[in-house]
Amino acid sequence: MKKTTFIALCMAFLSLNASSQHSEKITKVLEYKPAPGQHINRLFPTPSFSDTPENALLFAQQKLIGNTSMLGLGAFGGYAVVGFDHSIVNVTNEYDFKALGNAFTNSSEPGVVMVCQDLNKNGLPDANEPWYELAGSEYNNTETIHNYEITYYRPDPDGLKSNIKWTDNQGAEGVVTHISFATQATMYPLWITDNTMTFKGTRLRKNALQNGSMWSLPGFNWGYVDNYANTSTNDKIGFKIDWAVDDSGNPVHLDYIDFIKVYTGIVQETGWLGETSTEFAGIVDLHPDATEAVYPPIGEDYITLDLQNTTTLASTPLAADSHWSEAYSENVFLESQNFIFSHRNGWGGYYWDGFTISNHISNDDFGQGDSNDWIDNQWECMAKGGFNGEGSNFLVGNWGFFNDETAANVTETSNYVKFNDGKTYKAIGAYVSNSAWPYYSCKYGDTFARKFVQGDYFKLIATGYLADGITETGTAEYYLADYRSENSVQMKLNNSWEWMDLSSLGEVSYIQFTMESTDTGDYGMNTAAYFCLDKLTVEKVNNSATSNNDNIVPKAYRSGNKIFNLTNGDYIEIYRINGTLLYQGSIISSEMNIPANELFIIKIHSKEGIQYIR
Repeated sequence: MKKTTFIALCMAFLSLNASSQHSEKITKVLEYKPAPGQHINRLFPTPSFSDTPENALLFAQQKLIGNTSMLGLGAFGGYAVVGFDHSIVNVTNEYDFKALGNAFTNSSEPGVVMVCQDLNKNGLPDANEPWYELAGSEYNNTETIHNYEITYYRPDPDGLKSNIKWTDNQGAEGVVTHISFATQATMYPLWITDNTMTFKGTRLRKNALQNGSMWSLPGFNWGYVDNYANTSTNDKIGFKIDWAVDDSGNPVHLDYIDFIKVYTGIVQETGWLGETSTEFAGIVDLHPDATEAVYPPIGEDYITLDLQNTTTLASTPLAADSHWSEAYSENVFLESQNFIFSHRNGWGGYYWDGFTISNHISNDDFGQGDSNDWIDNQWECMAKGGFNGEGSNFLVGNWGFFNDETAANVTETSNYVKFNDGKTYKAIGAYVSNSAWPYYSCKYGDTFARKFVQGDYFKLIATGYLADGITETGTAEYYLADYRSENSVQMKLNNSWEWMDLSSLGEVSYIQFTMESTDTGDYGMNTAAYFCLDKLTVEKVNNSATSNNDNIVPKAYRSGNKIFNLTNGDYIEIYRINGTLLYQGSIISSEMNIPANELFIIKIHSKEGIQYIR
């Protein structure tokens, strides 16, 4: 409620660009369910629209479509759900939309914003499509109550300008006061046939300040509707999709949204002014013609893993519906374009970790009992193939966490990627998917691991390293199984290719992959330590020290167990073919002995650039 003359909202709206393909404003209202309040059945809706749910919704549509006017939501929990003629895109580092109300200085009645994706593209927010709150400035305030629930009761008898009783899940009770100037016979929505109305959400702290008979309602810092005047800057009335959190407060990344829900966020009475109730006047998409990000990005500055052209050291072609036959062999590795993927083995040819290549088309559940069933079928991906489609090549990663515990350098770990030209690259991202084994392990449990329950997670972690293999540049995470939310609709178990953003790693010489699970025992992670990877993408950077690598004339060479023609003062790195480091240091002699009958990658740094010997 407000007592000032309503100012035309068009002053706050952005003008549509003549070339715009989409409306920046609301194009549909899907739900309108206000809580009891002083304007309900009087102004919102007017009496002639308060008789049926259809008419109440029609009234809301007339007010909000095109941001035409304003709609009251009543006391705490009352809401409206709106949609658009396009998806609102999450634009990196930008405010994505702004929300309008009728707030002015010291007259703020904040409404909470929630967002939802139309995953099945049917134009409706279905029950299995989760809603996420956009966490505003008060989300972590100690006075904020999450998972708050309030129930309003129809007066008996109704229609006598009675106060509306309420109780909540905090053990409190109170009334919505039917103040003197509220001329309608009842504040309980006339078109609602049930005798109770229950609303759930985040209850914000009270913002009312009293000075005698005067009341002021200062706005919160940011992140709420009807909180600041529509003419305010985006940092006051703008919203970022990146603020999305699940019902347990965990951040959620959404590339786009299709529906917005606004509800009154405060339980508060302010004397003669009555209850605090949000007024909602529209949404403005700040980038109406933005397109969703393309993954992986395309351009000559990017290098994207193309597994269809991957070769192994033995140049073994990969038959259809099969996997790399040399996964258990010694001295083999995977290389594609500029990428070299680590691989190692042990236990006399009965163990491998690192990366291998597969194109199996099965994602069947091979049983929760005999672990040998899974060993024989450890090459499966829930997507039934790579990102290019069923039966296409993809990488299977097997994290060898037992051996990694004692590693002093990334090159001593199981799952890392390096570059065969000695340059550094800016990490961009990769597509990841669940391997079938951990997928069914999380879903049902198996011989070693238990079935996941609320609070569990299984995640892939990427860490960037500089050329020394020790200095970290940054980390990124992706949840292959995420049961952390207390809302089962928000729980996720990955079964398709999804983009993992690696940009937080920055410029790297190595990218390492590790894993973490809440199902962990005395000997480490119980969840099967497998993941699937495709379309790893990096961006070229200016590497002046190595810009002439491709033009270096080889000078040093290897013969048997000796490297000849070395230059004192140069720097040498010697890697086993599985990626582990044998030696690194300054060259102090023109010749160097190395083990015989073993394959190595030898990297020599000189003032002319880098030379490789294999």
